[in-house]
Amino acid sequence: MRIVIADDHPLVRKGIVATLESHESFEVVAEACDGDEALQAVLQHKPDLLLMDLCMPGLAPQLLVTQARKAVPNLKVLILTAFDDDVHLRELGHLALSGYLLKDEAVTHLLKAIQVIQDGAVWFSQSISDKIRRLSRLLCDPDLLSLNVRDREVLSRIGRGLDNRAIAEELDLAEQTVRNYVSRLYLRIGVASRAEAVVWAREHALQ
Repeated sequence: MRIVIADDHPLVRKGIVATLESHESFEVVAEACDGDEALQAVLQHKPDLLLMDLCMPGLAPQLLVTQARKAVPNLKVLILTAFDDDVHLRELGHLALSGYLLKDEAVTHLLKAIQVIQDGAVWFSQSISDKIRRLSRLLCDPDLLSLNVRDREVLSRIGRGLDNRAIAEELDLAEQTVRNYVSRLYLRIGVASRAEAVVWAREHALQ
């Protein structure tokens, strides 16, 4: 498998290169330090796999993947990053990624991920898979769609069993502000008690 590596941290790139070059089935054909260089590397080398970080200078990840695939339609893309927040997952959800791996995982996971992708399957870190399932459920559930980010933050903590004071401390809000949020949330999700709110949050994978 011919691979282009894109990461703006030289030490990270070198570590990835050293890891992959120890595997006889992988060949690193180019390195890039930003989105623009990554696109040029793909255009020049026509690799099988683009292994890329999310937060780099230059071309944004969505544009990089879209434009790279115009040149190499069968290009597989594996994200290797420290970021696993909902915002990034939503933005990348339509790109049909081959994998999403977190940088704090074992090196063996990276090798396994590329092998799996080479065989035509996909590889996602367990925490990423869990978040994708939750986000998919959110997008299909009208009750969840009506909630904004702060609503879900408060509800997730209710689901964990925190009281208003603990929620206020975690979210850096006044306790009265949290009480107001909770009262409005009871009306929006149709519950009448804290216990019912806990159950609702857990049923909707918000705990």
